[in-house]
Amino acid sequence: MLAEWIHAHPPDRTFVTGDGGTLTYGDLAEAFPAEGTGQVVVEPDGSFRSVVELMTVPARGRQMVVVDPDLPEAERRRRAEVARPAASRQAMTILFTSGTTGPAKAVRLTEDNWNAAARASARHLGHEADDVWLAAMPLHHVGGLSILYRSALVGATVRWIPRFSVGPVAEALRGDVTIASVVPTMLRRILDHDDDAYAGLKAVLVGGGPIPDGLLEEAHSRGVPALPTYGMTETCAQVATLRPGSAPRKAAHPLPGIELRIGVEGRIELRGPQVSPGYADEDDRSTEDWFVTPDRGRLAEDGTLVVLGRADDVVVTGGENVYPGEVEAALLSHPQVEAAAVTGIPDPEWGSMLVAGYQGDVEESELLGWISHRLARYQVPRVLRRLETLPTTGGGKPDRAALGRALASDS
Repeated sequence: MLAEWIHAHPPDRTFVTGDGGTLTYGDLAEAFPAEGTGQVVVEPDGSFRSVVELMTVPARGRQMVVVDPDLPEAERRRRAEVARPAASRQAMTILFTSGTTGPAKAVRLTEDNWNAAARASARHLGHEADDVWLAAMPLHHVGGLSILYRSALVGATVRWIPRFSVGPVAEALRGDVTIASVVPTMLRRILDHDDDAYAGLKAVLVGGGPIPDGLLEEAHSRGVPALPTYGMTETCAQVATLRPGSAPRKAAHPLPGIELRIGVEGRIELRGPQVSPGYADEDDRSTEDWFVTPDRGRLAEDGTLVVLGRADDVVVTGGENVYPGEVEAALLSHPQVEAAAVTGIPDPEWGSMLVAGYQGDVEESELLGWISHRLARYQVPRVLRRLETLPTTGGGKPDRAALGRALASDS
């Protein structure tokens, strides 16, 4: 699949450009290996060599296991071992989930999965050969890797910034970039970088966490067509994205080929050709089976999906159910809060105690008063701390388990 896509485009066309130089489709075509078998572990390190490996290893019979190079050596070895059972099962790539609420899972994604996902994205967004997609997130996560594969399908270019830095990203968005993928915190920092407007952008996908009230509207007023998007490792990234040209709102249209419904406990359930057949140590699930996600949602009357937060993140405190995403959205609605994370820690009186950490230039007492007017009393964290940095996963999502450990001593 990848070989066919790459060889289908002019060899002098730019595939990836960045501070490290330029990589053409012809460069990739010359790098394809001979036929082989077995698993190959790839640890993308921010070099162009990594890009070449990600594009050429999962071809000609090889199965690629993608591992975060910044993990401790023992964890990198453990993940390679966890992926080993997939060698005898159907898969083009093995990617790991973010591990936000527990151990990272090894997800099998097939050639058919990636093919369906890339084609659905192109059709939904109008992704074409003359587009430039900004990738400013790790390539060992599905959000970053999928940008490479989507662009290879249509013969487009990827503008690559290996680690997010607001200055270079803002400059790129005002350059030749037409599509971008960011998390809400990135978008907030981009808008705060300066007051100038943006132009020429087709779509800026915003996912990976709760979107603060007013952020989408502010982005659109500045020329940034911010579109809520929803997806995960098990679905080759996006399965629902607000259509380009839509008025700003916290909703997303299912991509072509995706069936979506709301199941037990309000969980989002998915079915379609881009959904993984299973994890490394599992047999294939039937294509007729629904994949039950860990997220809650609801369907609007027009068929769009509204994501409400993770079902397994619920904190039961004093008999009340609190969803961290709702509290995080309230914290992030304060104009001086840059990032926030909420979780629960064991408490003998309440069962669980709600705790929160944030980054920003606002005093704890002021922020506490701010959210007290926006949340029910039981949703207000009993511990609220301003931190220099928030613990995050490799994909930039809040690491709530790490936050709980850090704040447990303050309770």
